[in-house]
Amino acid sequence: MSEPQRHIPTAFETAVNDAFKSRSKTNETQLAAFDRYEKLRLPNRKVEGWKWSDFNMALRKFEPSRAEPSAKTIAPSAFAGVDPLEFRIIDGRIELPDEDMPEGLRFGVMDTVATIPELENHAIAALNVSLSRKALGLEVREGVTLERPILVRHINTGAGFCFAQTMMRFSENARATLIETYEGEGAGFYSHLFHTVVRDGAAVKRFVLHDDAGDALTHSICAVKMDEKARFEQTAFSTGGRLARHETHLHFWSPSSSAVLNSASFLSGERHADFTSDVRHLAESCQARQLHKGVASDSGRNVFQGKFFVQRNAQKTDAKMTANALLLSGQAEANHKPELEIYADDVECAHGSTVGALDDDALFYLRQRGLDEAAAKALLVEAFIGEIVERIEEDGIRDAFALSVKDWLDE
Repeated sequence: MSEPQRHIPTAFETAVNDAFKSRSKTNETQLAAFDRYEKLRLPNRKVEGWKWSDFNMALRKFEPSRAEPSAKTIAPSAFAGVDPLEFRIIDGRIELPDEDMPEGLRFGVMDTVATIPELENHAIAALNVSLSRKALGLEVREGVTLERPILVRHINTGAGFCFAQTMMRFSENARATLIETYEGEGAGFYSHLFHTVVRDGAAVKRFVLHDDAGDALTHSICAVKMDEKARFEQTAFSTGGRLARHETHLHFWSPSSSAVLNSASFLSGERHADFTSDVRHLAESCQARQLHKGVASDSGRNVFQGKFFVQRNAQKTDAKMTANALLLSGQAEANHKPELEIYADDVECAHGSTVGALDDDALFYLRQRGLDEAAAKALLVEAFIGEIVERIEEDGIRDAFALSVKDWLDE
């Protein structure tokens, strides 16, 4: 009988193992998380839900040495025009704003926490818990409406890897807008874990713009707990990277809440973007709407995986999901996996998915009216993604998202 094959650690596995062992202080939660990670190892294409986003293979090219962070002054954010309250996480290091905060917003640096039970077998989440040193903590107090948006900038300046966490609480009947950007020229691996609770009657709008280096590997998790009559709206755009995956795990714990999840990826070269979501209806009379738009040229790869889970007692659930992709070349890819898992009988749930190319008749119509081929194609792509852009009610934020699409088209 042959002996089982011994696992030979990759450069990445060796580097994170050394990083964990070198920590001067670890708690029981972090020890347990790293033990889970070592048993699970990084997800690969053989693992359900990861067959199109193989982090194990991507990180085999990992270079353990970290370049010195760039000494350049960090440029203003694309959202500077909306006068946000700006927080920065630079290579995993938290920088707090040096200005007076409005009443009703609490913030600080806090200890990291474990992930949600549904992510116990998530290797990257476990690695994040074990290696994140501190977390950015934010709280919007009860009944407070923040006039200025909160901006969290995730800035990657080097190689190697870094991990970060954000904890945010929106108290009862609070109103706030949160913007997150993933940016920088670094080629490393960045993992971010974001926990948020939206309490009774609170309303939150979250905007995510991911536009960093083509060599970067990015993984983010947004875990949202929804209480009664709460509202959560999310709009997320990504230009991808060597491998970029943004996950949303949203749980309706109490009745009469609603969520909107809109996302778009526009990819060129060999960039890869993955939007994966898991929406769990655990209470009755909750509503979810999800729309994804993916555009890929060259050898770009667009991935969308969305799941609505409806528990038996979650009657009167109303959930609809749509994913549409536009391929601009014969080498581009779109991989969609919409899912419904329903155990209640009084529900309205639906999903749809389409993949196609630009409409020849529409192109011909525009060419007949004086546009050259490139301009005609750009106009059609802009209109395709514009369905999501136009849903953004805030003028300055909408303009920043529209500009990101225009910049991509201009390239």
